[in-house]
Amino acid sequence: MKKTFVITGANRGLGKSFVDALMKEEDCFVISISRSISDEQKEYPSERFFFLQIDLSADVVGEKIKVLKDVIGNEAIYFINNASIIEPIAKISELQEAAIDKTISVNIKSTIMLTQYFLKNFNTNTLTFVNISSGAANSAIPNWSLYCLSKASIQMFFKVAETEYKQHRFFNIDPGVMDTGMQKSIRESDFPDVENFKELEKEGQLKAPIMVAKDILKTIGVIE
Repeated sequence: MKKTFVITGANRGLGKSFVDALMKEEDCFVISISRSISDEQKEYPSERFFFLQIDLSADVVGEKIKVLKDVIGNEAIYFINNASIIEPIAKISELQEAAIDKTISVNIKSTIMLTQYFLKNFNTNTLTFVNISSGAANSAIPNWSLYCLSKASIQMFFKVAETEYKQHRFFNIDPGVMDTGMQKSIRESDFPDVENFKELEKEGQLKAPIMVAKDILKTIGVIE
């Protein structure tokens, strides 16, 4: 049976690894919601891959995702909420209003709008929602106030959604610390706990995104 995966931030890091893994599964159709597309993804056939260009920080998400009604049928849908930003890494007193708005738009508002869209328009489909969470959802990390706030918010949003839509599946999954561009950005930032993240890299404790993607797909029953 065909499965459709809608993945945000699918052009790099863990999001790209999900695409890489799913393109090896013949029954999977992938919809990438990202600002850009990788060169490799440009070569995928249209019957397997659809790119929907959206800047999740812009106030156009609701309008742009309407096209998905013409792309998705009555198959099982998996929404993987992967996109998020960690910047600005700064003390609360230093946060600018524009940065606050951007983090809320990318990390919170877009997730709410996409989840709402699938529940309103595809409620008779088999729906699975996967939130890529973080240890920051449950730990207060200095200078990460917006990131911690947004991860905790969406984690709770999914928990509430699970109580309202018990016929569907909701997952909050903390993937651990991965070897991604976000981790590189963290190591290059100035905040009290930065040495801990540098040590993780030095000790080879960063997880490979492709292995994390496969583990999550196993957890939700897509691959064995």
